[in-house]
Parts: sequence; C-alpha cells; structure tokens
Amino acid sequence: MRPGPVYSEQAQCQDCYKCVRACPVKAIRVSAAHATVMPERCLACGACVSACPSGAKRVRDDLPLVEALLRGDRPVVVSLAPSYVGEFPGGPGRIIAALKRLGFAGVSETALGAQEVSARLARDLDAHTGRIWISTACPVAVDYVRTYLPERIADLTPLDSPLLAHVRLLRAELGDMPVVFIGPCIAKKLEVEDAPTLAAALTFEDLRAWLAREGIDPLDLEPGGAFLLGSAAEGALYPIEGGMARATALSMATRGTRFVTLSGLGPIREALADLPAPRGNLFLELLACAGGCVNGPAARRSPVAARMAVLDGAAEAAGAYPREPGVPLARAFAPRVPPGDPVPEGQLEAALRRLGKAGPGDELNCGACGYDTCRDLAGAILGGRAETRMCVSNLRRLAEKKANALLRTLPFGVVIVDEELRIIESNDQFVRLLGAEAELVAETQPGLCGARIDKLVDFGARFREVLDGGDELIRQNLASAGGTLSATIFTVEPGRVVGALLLDVTETEARQKEMVGKAEEVIHNMLANAQEIAFSLGRNAARSEGILNSIIAEFRGPHGA
Repeated sequence: MRPGPVYSEQAQCQDCYKCVRACPVKAIRVSAAHATVMPERCLACGACVSACPSGAKRVRDDLPLVEALLRGDRPVVVSLAPSYVGEFPGGPGRIIAALKRLGFAGVSETALGAQEVSARLARDLDAHTGRIWISTACPVAVDYVRTYLPERIADLTPLDSPLLAHVRLLRAELGDMPVVFIGPCIAKKLEVEDAPTLAAALTFEDLRAWLAREGIDPLDLEPGGAFLLGSAAEGALYPIEGGMARATALSMATRGTRFVTLSGLGPIREALADLPAPRGNLFLELLACAGGCVNGPAARRSPVAARMAVLDGAAEAAGAYPREPGVPLARAFAPRVPPGDPVPEGQLEAALRRLGKAGPGDELNCGACGYDTCRDLAGAILGGRAETRMCVSNLRRLAEKKANALLRTLPFGVVIVDEELRIIESNDQFVRLLGAEAELVAETQPGLCGARIDKLVDFGARFREVLDGGDELIRQNLASAGGTLSATIFTVEPGRVVGALLLDVTETEARQKEMVGKAEEVIHNMLANAQEIAFSLGRNAARSEGILNSIIAEFRGPHGA
C-alpha cells in the first residue's frame, strides 16, 4: 500500500514524542512506544518532519512516479509554483531549461491558475453579500476545515485551488497530457489524491535532489525559452500573505468585502473557533505556513528574501481588469472523516485516574506528552491514539513510588549525596543506623535531606574520594560511632552524585572476634600440648638411648675387646 504524503519509518522512531508536540492537529498515533502518522487525519503540513530528530518522519518520494511518466509516450508538462523565484535565482529561463533537461516538454506558471481563481472569486464576491468566505487556495487549510471543523465546510469558497485551476487551463489549451506540480508544499501530494487530473506533485527539495543527481545546475544553463501560456501577472502574489486578496481586489467592482489574512495553523484554529457575524462579506485568506507559501516546508531560502523576490517579480497587467475567468472552477467539499462520538465524562475521568490525575489539581497540563492538556491526552488514550506511558509526570510519580517502596524494604541503609556532600535522599534504615539523635532530626527533615554526610558519619571523606575519583568504588568495613558498618560507596553521576549501601556488622564482627579468641585459645592449648609432647618424647628418647647403650655394652663385655 502506498504511504501517505507524510509517513513514519518505525525503525528510526526514538520514543521522544517531538512529532506529537509539533503536530498542530495531533494526527500521530503512539503505540508500543512508536509514533506513526494517521493518514486520514494528517494535513501534510510537514511540521512533524521538521521536528523529528531521528528522521523517522518522512515525505513520500514521488520521483520514481514522475520518471515513469517521462518514459511514457505522452509529453509531460510542469506547473511551477510562483514561489520558485525565491528558490532558484537566475530568472525563469534557466529553471525552464533545467526542467526541460530532465525531460519535461514544457513549463507553465501555477500563478496562471491563481489568476483564474481571482477572476472567478471577484465575481462571486460582487454577486453575494452577508456571508463568510474561506479561501481554498491552501490545501492544508482546506483539509483542516474538512477534517476538524466540518461545521465550517459550507463557508469554504466553492472553487478549485490555483493548482487545479491551472491544470484545467492547461488541459483546455494543450489537450490531455500529464501535469506535474513542483513547489514548496508537501500537501500538494494530498491534492493529487483528490484530483485525478493532476498526475503528481514534487517539492522543491525533490527537484533539488533530482538536479543534483543528474549533475544539472540551472545557473550553468542558457535560458531555455518562455513559460507555456505566457507569464503570470498578479497571480504571482499568491505565495505571500495578502497576495490572494490583492489579486482578487483588482477584478472586483464593489468594495463591500473585508479581507483578512491569517497565516499559521495556530492563528487559523483560533480565528475559525470564534468568527464574528459579518457585515457585508468577510473573506478569510488562510495560509497554513507562517508568512505564506514562501515559507513552505520544502522551501530553503529566507522567507524575507523570498517574499522580496515575489514582490519584485509580480506585476499588474495593464488593461486586464476586471479579468474574465476562462475555465469552470466549481468544486464541492465534503468531510474527510466522520466526526467521532463525544467521550462520556465518566470514561474521561477514568482515563485521567489511570494517569494519576485524581482531581483538577493533579492536571499539570505540562505538554511533555505532546498534548496541550491532560484531558486531551486522556481523550487520545481512549481513542487509541496515545498511551499512558506518555505522561511524564505520572511515570516519574510511579518511579518514585517504586523507588521509595524498594528503599523502605531494603535491609541496607541507603544514602545518596551530591558534590557538596549533602544528602539528596536516604531511607529509614540509614537514619536508624545513625542513632536516636538522627531519628529525631528526620522527623522534621525527612530523609535528612540537605544534611552533610561528613557531619553524620566518621567516614565522610570516603564519599569525597569516590566523587573525586569518578567511577571509583569502595567496598570495606568502616568504623562508626556506633560500631562497624560494611559500606559500598559507588558513583551515580561521575563527579556529581554518589550513593552508598550500609550494613551494620558490629555484632557480626564481635562474634568474629569471639571466634578468633576461642580459636587462639585452642591454638595456644594445642601448642602447649605439642610442646609437652615434644618434651616427653625427648625425655623418653634419652632413656631409651641409655638402655640400648647398656645392652650393647653388656654384649660387648670382655669379648668385645
């Protein structure tokens, strides 16, 4: 199955939730710690692609499809977005030459379709009044309304986008041939799926990669002719904020329409959530990218420089206004996905409790999970789009509970100190090892937090040794005021934090000394016995020797002489 315009490479996902935080509509499903794009909810705005630190969010590569078209029998033409002037310097002739070198039969400006839209829109605004009109030039803004604000679909201007208008114009003038769009917008790939008349959509990044692969630099080429169907005029203003409004006003006969431009999905969402009743017409020019298409997700140049290039390249066509539309542009819009049922409050509260949110005071709304509020996260969990582990504060609380339970049940005294030898945390067993006075202090200063370890034990210098030694580890018995402690002092963070496990071995050591004493007594007795035995053996040996000598002497007698 072909992926959507934006998709996830799961093997690269690092479980960071940055894509969730970046996505303005939370079209990300997190399951088994992997974040995947939900194509039915995705607007292809590219925010997650820009935010992903590991490259797990990717834009679909449609170059193979376009190259297959070029190998076909029919000529293929390019619809080139007007923001190209901010991306490929050197004038239109050189980019036209580069595209022809790649195999395209010709190049035409998408801005011609924008002029068709402006001409048709100007007529509609003059003929109707007292309503809200939402522009349909930006596919991200249109799909935002279709997906997340279906109650506003009736306000969408019932016209094709400039790109689809341009495709209609090209087909009307040149016949049935494949058209490939090239521009700064990822969402045009979504528009291809909605409009079978458009063969494919590439981004400027796709084009740059293709030119580099083929070793083609437009600046090295001689200009390669003119645009098909001529150059655009006011339509070239569409990539910048207010450009559509300016272009449309040129063909209007009345002045009863108020034009408002909003760029960025955040401002768009806020504005559409609370629209005032219009006096006359209210036309909303919506651009999903802040600053307009010149700041699209596949644009490289500074938006200021690109805006200046657009303004320098656009010009009014003398005597062309009011412009007459040349092709039919009517279009109807339908919701992309059916609206979900509202989540019952009881289920939402249950989901919040699973997150450790027993009441409003527990709802931090920190945004670390990627959602604006804890309730948003709870709703996403109920919808199968999120997991409880995404709540960082809940994970920390659970970890602290587990750690505290472990510390309480350990037979050791546990203490953690910082680089200033101040206690960060300790358990009750550690306090008990220090004696009654420390236990009294711990009643008002839980865990003796903040106290200096070298003021509490006689071997505080050993903690400093481990701190200064980096990964040094000490295991030995250490004398303390109350007896002897078996200590293991270890590094938690080199040079910054160390910990220790302490066990009272005073009684064990006393028993060892008693056993050593008894052993020494046994050994002493054994040595005494051995000496006595040796002495006895020596005395008996002397007596035996005397007897033997006497017997020998008797045998010798007078005969032995």
